[in-house]
Amino acid sequence: MALLIPVGDLNHETVRLEGELTAEELALDLNDPCIASRQPMRYQIVAELMGPEVLVQGDLEMRLDCTCVRCLEPFEFVLRLSPWSAMIPLSGEDALPLVDEAVDLTPQIREDSLLALPQHPVCRPECRGLSSQGLDSMKPQGSSDDLRREPSAWSVLDTLKLD
Repeated sequence: MALLIPVGDLNHETVRLEGELTAEELALDLNDPCIASRQPMRYQIVAELMGPEVLVQGDLEMRLDCTCVRCLEPFEFVLRLSPWSAMIPLSGEDALPLVDEAVDLTPQIREDSLLALPQHPVCRPECRGLSSQGLDSMKPQGSSDDLRREPSAWSVLDTLKLD
């Protein structure tokens, strides 16, 4: 089910809509192992006709299950677009196709939601990442003499003389 605004109703009055869109309805292809959308997006919007366009304003909110990229702990992130607004053209090159004489807002909401997602979800700004005990257990065992490091490809630049 898509979020549809009947164009015929806009000729007479503003249209108020309130409800939920599931992640499947939004078609949020997150492709991010650190972000999952299991709860629906709640919306409260008002739409009105402004010449050849529809002005849509309101609030959008969705709770996401995330994994912190620093400490790998799960946390909940609230994606909130408040206030949210969009101008939807009804004619011209950028016009959205009508579905049963209604404008489908789903693509616009999907795009704005994807743009508002965190690129690197962090549980809290002061998160310092994995504890030093966790990092020590990830180090290879043995003395430093046993571990041989290959020189960096950039180490050749240390010998470069620019005179």
